[in-house]
Amino acid sequence: MFIHNFSYLKRFVQLILVVALLNINLTLASAGTDWDSALDDINGLHGNYTSLQVALKSDSSKIQMLRKQNNETLKSIHSVIESTDKVLLSRLSSEATSAQKKHAPLLDQYSTLSKQSTAAKKAKDFKTATLLDLRRNKLKAAVTLARTEIKAKTDALATARKQTAAKIKPIKDALAPITALKKQITAENKNIAVAQKVRSEADKQYKSAVKQGDAIKAVSEMRISYEQMKRIHDMHQNIYSWEQKISLALRSAESKLP
Repeated sequence: MFIHNFSYLKRFVQLILVVALLNINLTLASAGTDWDSALDDINGLHGNYTSLQVALKSDSSKIQMLRKQNNETLKSIHSVIESTDKVLLSRLSSEATSAQKKHAPLLDQYSTLSKQSTAAKKAKDFKTATLLDLRRNKLKAAVTLARTEIKAKTDALATARKQTAAKIKPIKDALAPITALKKQITAENKNIAVAQKVRSEADKQYKSAVKQGDAIKAVSEMRISYEQMKRIHDMHQNIYSWEQKISLALRSAESKLP
């Protein structure tokens, strides 16, 4: 009876060992298949990955060239805006200031005599008030001429400023959309920075997996990097499109320069 039981137990243990060996072999075979499949995926993805790298460099170059051109044009337009009627406005402003300074003592004297006369009348000092009125009224003609000159100079400056503003308004209107476009570009550049950070980490993990011979991990990280590159490529297209719109706005502004 004991021998029979021992024989049965022996066969049972042998069966377990056989099943365990089969499972190990299947696991190893599966792991080998997954590794080979991952290696094939890396080979298949490599061409597209490399092509997209080249495209990203081309994107950056195109954007930088167009942006440099746009910035130079914008600077040139602003220079024209600032110089429009600059000499004329400077001269008229100087003349208005000079007239005000020249007549300031006379106008101050006239104003002071008027205030003193009013105070004397309130104090019922009519003699003093009369003397003050005589002195003030003697200046009245000169004060009228002074005020007329100051007004003429001031009005000339105001009119010139309005005319200059009218000249440059169409230019500024043409440039107006650029502010919003630049804000969009700034926001998209921030999104690119986030995507680039994720991509850099994936590239780092990819290289580490390659060193360890882990094809499965390597292809996973390569896919992450590739997806981020596609996102960056799409965002580059957005930025280039906005830079093109800026270029159109600049050309419109240039056509309106005086």
